[in-house]
Amino acid sequence: MASRQGPGPPRQDCGDSTPSSASEEQVAWETEEVFRSYVFHRHQQEQEAEGAATPIDPEMVSLPLEPNSIMGQVGRQLAIIGDDINRRYDVEFQTMLQHLQPTIENAHEYFIKVASSLFDSGINWGRVVALLGFGYRLALHVYQRGLTGFLDKVTHFVANFVLQNCIARWIAQRGGWVVALDLGNVPIRNVLIVLAVVLLGQYVVRRFWGPR
Repeated sequence: MASRQGPGPPRQDCGDSTPSSASEEQVAWETEEVFRSYVFHRHQQEQEAEGAATPIDPEMVSLPLEPNSIMGQVGRQLAIIGDDINRRYDVEFQTMLQHLQPTIENAHEYFIKVASSLFDSGINWGRVVALLGFGYRLALHVYQRGLTGFLDKVTHFVANFVLQNCIARWIAQRGGWVVALDLGNVPIRNVLIVLAVVLLGQYVVRRFWGPR
């Protein structure tokens, strides 16, 4: 379960006292299950689409998932949306990771920098999906370079970031993760895809290839 004292910078002041329909802590706890389900289904989709071109990550294919879990269904739904993002813009994800060359030692620092940039101008479902997508790509990138046992760390990175950066509150105020099950219609998916690629492209240019 995510903790207020987890890794990363001190928790931000969200500056919003609006009552939540679900607690921030509950959302953060559910984030771990959502992310694991997202990772499992995203990896499964890539295996089906690319076969041997994508090496199997044993940690991802053996994730323990509850078949009737609502959070598992949420993760699967977001993986479907994330599939569109990755198919269209996978080059940007791969270019970023190849440039950063994350390792176990520096992966958390890079994760925080990229994730923080995604939410520089606010929170919406497009940015949340992009966060899960980057977490997945980071875990897979590190595994493919011979480092195992890293997926749990990335899961905690994601859950703690959600709690510490007001995202859990934002999700809770909208009814919790379960609301994401209604994000599957075409217009909303198109908006999510556009938001994700714009944010990713802005981050790559501004933080790594922009003026020093």
